[in-house]
Amino acid sequence: MTASDGDRAEPPTKTQVIETLRRIDAHCGHEEPARALVLGQSIRLALYLRSPDETEAVARALDICGRLLAASPEFARFHITDFQLL
Repeated sequence: MTASDGDRAEPPTKTQVIETLRRIDAHCGHEEPARALVLGQSIRLALYLRSPDETEAVARALDICGRLLAASPEFARFHITDFQLL
């Protein structure tokens, strides 16, 4: 996820990202590990998901990221720019 061009506001910390992720995904039973890396105006997430197939895993990851971006104003200025399936 990357902040909009020209955005110079302080990004959230990795702790804020993980805490928000746990809060927004608690009702889905997301207990798999997650890692966050904040570099400048970029947030990188590593989500370890259990899904029956790749398509569902990608859909679930995009849903989680979308809900994270909608969770609070500090994330609203970011948008999903890419993802990799490992």
